[in-house]
Amino acid sequence: LANGLRVIVVEKRDLPIVTATVVSPAGGAHDPDGKAGTASLAADLLTKGTATRSAEQIAQQVESLGGSIGAGADWDAAFATVTVKADEIDPALTILADVARNPAFAQEEIDRARKQSVDGVAVQLKDPAALSGIVASRAVFGNRAYGNLISGTPTSLPRITRDDITSAYRGAWNPGQSALVVVGDIASKDATALAQRLFGDWKQGNVTVSSGQRLLRPDPRVIVVDMPGSGQAGVVIARPGIARADKDFYAAQVANATLGVGFTSRLNREIRIKRGLAYGAGSSVDARRAPGIVTASTQTKNPSAPEVVSLIAAEMKKLGEAPVPAAELDSRKAVLVGCFVRRVGRTPG
Repeated sequence: LANGLRVIVVEKRDLPIVTATVVSPAGGAHDPDGKAGTASLAADLLTKGTATRSAEQIAQQVESLGGSIGAGADWDAAFATVTVKADEIDPALTILADVARNPAFAQEEIDRARKQSVDGVAVQLKDPAALSGIVASRAVFGNRAYGNLISGTPTSLPRITRDDITSAYRGAWNPGQSALVVVGDIASKDATALAQRLFGDWKQGNVTVSSGQRLLRPDPRVIVVDMPGSGQAGVVIARPGIARADKDFYAAQVANATLGVGFTSRLNREIRIKRGLAYGAGSSVDARRAPGIVTASTQTKNPSAPEVVSLIAAEMKKLGEAPVPAAELDSRKAVLVGCFVRRVGRTPG
């Protein structure tokens, strides 16, 4: 559009459903120092009231259309999305435009969302598997953005004010750096016309989103978190990874599928199938706008944690030292292709 908003339309005419999503770069990587969770809180509040609609009215109006609405944030982006029957896309997109453009950030809604976030984080901090992942991120990234907890902590969340939330919103939710993605049973020209009518007069704001963060290379170390009374241990081996734009991204996905994606991956074979030390083990290459994190993890009985660490380290080393046999490589590629086909073949939303 003339105001800079990118409009992306994917016609998918097999089912009479449409999903529309507004995406902005308002991710957790840009949370203010000491106020982790700002982006996540701001995104959660988008559907909790606008200048003309209350949270209840938003929910009731979307439900009356037979649809659903939601919002959220990850490290590098935030989104608001609605899914509805194709013949109801006009009123649904009208609500979505209101949610994306005119959030009220009412103080009572902020207080409610903050309490829910604190309660949710408190549960994570008591879970060995969740806590091990949190600690691994801090070990890899330090106290910079990616090293924080994206949902915030019991310490950071109370520090976040309404001014912090509105400032984060104004700095990133504007058309020049946002996109509207429409997928489903709708013609491209009709989706574009709707976008023009509902977003065409959206004004540019002051852009404050930074370009990312410098990746450090921490020295190898072992971190043990004592959780008295815990029946199991969360085990994570982590290291700095790559950015999504890295030329090796796809090769890294295949390597990761070999190491720890699916029941027949190397980690699962060694840890679960051969030794019965865990219900499952896996790995991930979390590639972000800036270099992300590579992890291999599982949850096991406390006494077997050292053995599991050794097994994971050995498999990671082996993957880096010896070529993957052709048959195994083909099967892992098939896993990735199958997952991709299922994902894009699902109903929009």
